[in-house]
Amino acid sequence: MQKKLIAVAVAGLLSSAAFAESNVTISGVADAYYARLTGDNLKSINAIGTGGLSGSRIALNGAEDLGNGLKAIFQMELGFNLVNNGSTLAKAAGSLSDSTGAGNGITTTRQSYVGLAGSFGAVVAGRLQAPGYYVGKFDALASSAISPQAILSAGAMNGTLLPSTIAPSNAARANNAVAYLSPNFSGFSAVVAASSGPVVDEYAIANGSTTADENATVLGLNYAIGPVTVGFVHHNIQNVLGVDAYDTKENMIGATYNAGFLTVAGSYQTAKVKDTDTNKLYQIGVVVPVGAGNIHVAYGKLNMKDDTLDAKSTTIAYTHGLSKRTTAYAGYNKTDNESASALGLYATAGSSNKGMVVGLRHTF
Repeated sequence: MQKKLIAVAVAGLLSSAAFAESNVTISGVADAYYARLTGDNLKSINAIGTGGLSGSRIALNGAEDLGNGLKAIFQMELGFNLVNNGSTLAKAAGSLSDSTGAGNGITTTRQSYVGLAGSFGAVVAGRLQAPGYYVGKFDALASSAISPQAILSAGAMNGTLLPSTIAPSNAARANNAVAYLSPNFSGFSAVVAASSGPVVDEYAIANGSTTADENATVLGLNYAIGPVTVGFVHHNIQNVLGVDAYDTKENMIGATYNAGFLTVAGSYQTAKVKDTDTNKLYQIGVVVPVGAGNIHVAYGKLNMKDDTLDAKSTTIAYTHGLSKRTTAYAGYNKTDNESASALGLYATAGSSNKGMVVGLRHTF
């Protein structure tokens, strides 16, 4: 797969500010899966879907050498539904059973921007994935659809019945945004960004319009040394749905340790709405290399200020590299909800649900 360097920079909070020579490249992901889903008091269903391991997408990237160490860079990236003609813009992360509506198969504009890069780092503007989008860096399931973190972050972390913005979903994609990405300083790097409303699609959808005057400031810090990587993310979103009382601050700290025979990954995140208690989500997991594949095990717990909205989720999965660009995967998830919580792959309030997924991902 031809690397989308600025996306990787935001994902990893930038390990280098070097970019490709002047060119335009095309890259993408095609991912499809079969799922068997069961839930308490629900009829079991079979499903064919897209984006089980990674969201299906196509992207154009380019760079032009402007001289004196300065380059113009751009990216245009679209997500799409690989298996039908539906649009899944409002589909929550961690849900495999949501139905799709009429559409052209394009689900959303993902990360798209134009900017300048050089020895100073990079400055970009457009629709940007905030640092919290890349929480998967500290997730043993790498933010796949069966990741406990992805499933639980779809809950009402910010108290407005909207998903957390520290999540691998549209909620972490900021509209009308500008960002600065630092170069690497002996393992340390940073991202600072600001966005004016509507900040994210979920807020606009819930508000019934795209006119809410939301705004956000975000910060991402990363430090990597040897086998250890540590990251911190802060998202400050104001005037959510046009209401000052919904001002939300979210924070996350995550870490990974690669011991060679296994990698341990985990994160802890909080969300506090103005003048309310703090909601919390933590997850931890391990990745164990086995031949050409990896065994992944992860557990997550969502603790809400309202105990009836609590949930917990566990996943075990196996990924197998058929080549450098093609990966087969299989996984099993079980999510348990308290009485008012409805999270998971096949969820109803207060129920437990289970899902088995088998799929294939190809990158190009």
